[in-house]
Amino acid sequence: MDAQAALARRVSPREWGWAAAFSLVVMALTSVPYLAAAASQSAAWRFGGFLLAVEDGNSYIAKMSEGAHGAWLFTLTYSSEPQRGALLLTFYLLLGHLAGTSHDAQVLVYHLARVVCGVALLLTCYLFLAEFLPRVRQRRLGLLLVALGGGLGWAVTIAFPSGLLGSLPVDFISPEAFSWLVLFGFPHLALARCLLLLGLVAFLRGRGVLAGMALFASAVVQPLAVIAIWMVIGVFLVLSGLWLRQAARRPAAPPALAELNASLSNWRRDARNWVVLGLLSAPPVLYTVYVFSVDPVLRQWNAQNYLPSPSPIHYLLAYGVWLAVAIPGWWVLWQRRPRLALLAGGWVLAAALLLYTPIPTQRRLIEGVQLPLAALAVLGLTVALRRLRRWLVPAVMLLTLPTTALLWAGALLAARAPAEPIFHPADEVAAFDWLAEYGLVGQVALSAYETGNALPAYAPLIAYIGHGPETVFLAAKAPRVAAFYSTSSDADRLRLLADGRIHYVIEGPHERALGAFDPAPVPYLAWRYANDTYAIYEVRP
Repeated sequence: MDAQAALARRVSPREWGWAAAFSLVVMALTSVPYLAAAASQSAAWRFGGFLLAVEDGNSYIAKMSEGAHGAWLFTLTYSSEPQRGALLLTFYLLLGHLAGTSHDAQVLVYHLARVVCGVALLLTCYLFLAEFLPRVRQRRLGLLLVALGGGLGWAVTIAFPSGLLGSLPVDFISPEAFSWLVLFGFPHLALARCLLLLGLVAFLRGRGVLAGMALFASAVVQPLAVIAIWMVIGVFLVLSGLWLRQAARRPAAPPALAELNASLSNWRRDARNWVVLGLLSAPPVLYTVYVFSVDPVLRQWNAQNYLPSPSPIHYLLAYGVWLAVAIPGWWVLWQRRPRLALLAGGWVLAAALLLYTPIPTQRRLIEGVQLPLAALAVLGLTVALRRLRRWLVPAVMLLTLPTTALLWAGALLAARAPAEPIFHPADEVAAFDWLAEYGLVGQVALSAYETGNALPAYAPLIAYIGHGPETVFLAAKAPRVAAFYSTSSDADRLRLLADGRIHYVIEGPHERALGAFDPAPVPYLAWRYANDTYAIYEVRP
């Protein structure tokens, strides 16, 4: 890259200071509802640690619990089938090794990781935006949009409270689409995106090996995101090649011919670096594909992990405001730095193609597309449409920030009103504590779905059912559990206990809601623990 381009993307120490301060303020803002929830605990209610995607949050703590009890190979703690373990989700296993076996310590370490990874992600976003935006004010506006911007989900929610076209708005459900959800709840996604952006910056600067190393680390955390970035760079190379081919057909004066030859040389370098980074980052991806193919439990989990992309209308509502100002911004970038314009445009095009790829987790393949859209939107607001920026910038903010404000305020309200599933009854936590003390690692407990979701987060046991994707064959198991607590015969109950390798049976409010079965007089169940609302029975040999 020439000296002028290198100077344009330089980030001064003063800029880093501002970006760090802004990142800390944003992460402090995301932490306020969690602190409010912790302060709302009482003798009757305990905060589980999560305000967003609570079921998944409990599963993350369950994975940390596996690590805290010595595991380095991941197994599904919501499936009782025998499992060999796989080198997956090592991020949470490692956090568990650091946190220890206390649930409170694990939640604390989780949120410390969320804050640290969130700050790292925002700083990396600033570095990435600096590749596209030469002015400090532009970069700051871009980081503001990346951190706090959303779509028109707030308007959709007001107009259609139960959802539109079978789905909630994208900016409410897809952390891959908007950074606020990542910063608010998912440290592994923040770390994976941080590493992805570092890899892309290295690629743009012609450092293929460094890019491959960053993408390798990202693939260890979140393999699917790396596949999306491979596609992004591939589309970029195709578009660049087509552009160069078209330019080569035109008669050119010597200066223009020299520029064309330099561009062709850069394209060849980019193609080589794409191959290098692909080879270096492929092993974690190939390993993941392999274990999900050969391991029957993981294969079924993958089949159940169904995250389809909603209607294209949802994506138009999510990114329509962004695109309105990004399209003229792309033309500005094309006039100044065609290579970056092709990468940004190629990223958006690749995301549109990947969204409806026939895989179960379609929605995840839009990973990070907010970044190029933010850079292009800022160029549109500050250059292409600069005569209108006095009212256009506030208008864009007014349209894109309310979703974040609504999500934050909703989390804060939920934090101030203890109720399930965000909070757990104290008696339930006491029952889990008993299992943590007297149960053995890997023993299986039978309960209702709601109880089972929280159980592995508090005790190192396996829940027979408790998580949508991670309870394999949930559709078949859930009716058997409901029948166990209601109408099953003793023979059917014994068959379920044997099939599920179940060691403990839990009886609490959710289980009693399934039916009137009383485990106390049953000869194959032995009472072991009780409090005011929960009882635990051990299955007799």
